[in-house]
Amino acid sequence: MKVKIKHLVFKSGITLLILLTMVSVLSVSQKAQAHPHVFVDCSLTFEFDADGLKGIRQKWWFDEMFATMILGDFDQNHDNILTPQEAKELEQGAFINLKNFDYFTHIYVDGLPIKSVDATEFKPTIEDSTLVYNFFVPLKISKDKRKHVAMVAIYDESFYTSFQMDPKNKLANQPAGYTTTLNLEPVPDMAYFHSQIIPEAVIFTMLPQ
Repeated sequence: MKVKIKHLVFKSGITLLILLTMVSVLSVSQKAQAHPHVFVDCSLTFEFDADGLKGIRQKWWFDEMFATMILGDFDQNHDNILTPQEAKELEQGAFINLKNFDYFTHIYVDGLPIKSVDATEFKPTIEDSTLVYNFFVPLKISKDKRKHVAMVAIYDESFYTSFQMDPKNKLANQPAGYTTTLNLEPVPDMAYFHSQIIPEAVIFTMLPQ
């Protein structure tokens, strides 16, 4: 009986090892198959008002193939100029739905995640024959006597869209009496896909002088 038990344990261990190996292989396979279909270059501008940080203005440049597809649907006269009506229809047909994904915008403020992201002031344009999205993400950080750190990453967890962040993001209307910095670097705390993917994030720091 003891021999049988040992044999059973040994077989169970082998079975577990095989299962873990299969899960690992399937996980890697899933990641490999989920390759991007849309490519976006994006830049962030952190904007201030009299009370502190007001929010983040984003600008996205789409790849030529995706831009051609979208503009074929919404630039109805194909003049490479979006009229107010065309822009409104594009917003309804190819931007509003991104709310379901928080506009692929992931934000931590002072170590805590922002659970819902909004977007306002949407304005699509055509630059150098490609589609560009401009919009504003409200993010209020009031001026006080404390140091504040915000981490902002733009990524699609489904891998359908690939984002490339501008290494030279900007500050606008920076307040006096504060030291502010912007750095682009990998942030392990924002890792996704079973913690295998570590995204780059813009790290914004606001510190009273």
